[in-house]
Formats: sequence, C-alpha cells, structure tokens
Amino acid sequence: MRPSEIIERSLTFSYEWILPLAEDLADAPFTDPTGSQGNHPTWILGHMTFSKSGLLAMISGQESPVADWKERFSGGTQPRYEASFYPAYDTILQAYRDTHQQALSLLQQLGDERLDAKPLFVWEAIADDPDFQTNARLFLFIAMHEMSHRGQLADARKVLSRKPFA
Repeated sequence: MRPSEIIERSLTFSYEWILPLAEDLADAPFTDPTGSQGNHPTWILGHMTFSKSGLLAMISGQESPVADWKERFSGGTQPRYEASFYPAYDTILQAYRDTHQQALSLLQQLGDERLDAKPLFVWEAIADDPDFQTNARLFLFIAMHEMSHRGQLADARKVLSRKPFA
C-alpha cells in the first residue's frame, strides 16, 4: 500500500466515524455534553473544520476559506452558548464536508512524492514541533485531531439519550 493510500484511509476513516454523529446533532447543536458548559457540537464541528482548513492551507499555501472563523473556533477558544455568535450549524456541517473533500483532493495532487516535503507555510507557534514538519505528518495530525474530538460528539448524543451507532 502506498503512503498516500494509508493517509487517505485515515482521513476517510475519521470523517466517516464523525459525520453521522455530527449530522445527528443538527437538531441540538448547543447540547452541553458535560453539564458545565463544555464543548458543544457547534464548537466541536467548527473547531475541527477551522483546524483542518488551516492545516491544509499550510500544505497548499492558499488561504483557508474559513479563516474568518478564528475568533470562534481556533485552539484555545472557549465555547459560547449564544447561537448568534456562530455560523448556522448547517453552514458549519457543509464546510466540514467541503473541507474533507479538499483534503482528499490536495492529497491526490501531492501524491506520494511530496508527502515528505516541508509544508509551504508553518505557523510560528508550531514551527519546531515534529508533527508539523512534513505534509504527511500534517495529514495524519488532521485525522488524529478529529478523532480526538469524536468522543465529545458522542457525549453530546449521550446527554440527549440517543443510542450509540453500531
């Protein structure tokens, strides 16, 4: 199996495990999964989309289409419970779908040959972190980052007494 196939499978696996949870929460996007104003589905999905899009921008050198979401969804932001502060959940969900397709397209454009190359741009805050030194590592970080937030969506569904997906 080629390295790009492994990365593509990782991206697709995380996406396919997250999307049904995210879609199921469209009717309850501000569900508090912790009882103490934790990361609600709107913030989780927006954060994953903002982060993925920003990481893809580091690889492609093109601006993130959701760069203006920074104050709402960047790492370190705190979820707010005012719906007017956020884009509509359906807008965020569609951006999540679009960003996944962008990731797969960019991966295909790079091919195996450019996976070990340094990204075109790396944020100063992470410039020395080994996980951000190659395109391959950025793609793997995307998949793992999303899976780390999957449990938060599952917790929100549990609060709503929804049964786990098989």
